[in-house]
Amino acid sequence: MQNNDPLLIHRAAENYHGVALMVRDPILMRLAAAWPQVKRKLPEPPPQCQKVDLEALWQKTEIDFQGWAELAQLEAIQVITGWQVLKANGLIMPDGSLHHLADSVLKKEAAGTLMAEFGVKPGEMKR
Repeated sequence: MQNNDPLLIHRAAENYHGVALMVRDPILMRLAAAWPQVKRKLPEPPPQCQKVDLEALWQKTEIDFQGWAELAQLEAIQVITGWQVLKANGLIMPDGSLHHLADSVLKKEAAGTLMAEFGVKPGEMKR
């Protein structure tokens, strides 16, 4: 079975260092959490058999930075700076997806925050 997702190899890479950087910075966490909802315009995809040049794809991708700032409730300069860090560390992809480890961390963070908000202790949700 052939995979039609040209960015999968980038999303699936083991990138513990980049994720460790994101986890220690609340601005990067907010930007990564909002990234899937950011409006963007991608260029035409390369032929299926061709390997994706991620840097070239980024250069041709149009991103609504102002909209991203509003989604993440940050200043535009924080978004531009954070985008450069997230992109350079392979934590966000031009198509709006996240690196698999970054996505897992964000989901666990959100679940933990919700549980704390509602006063649910770990183990209480298991049935």
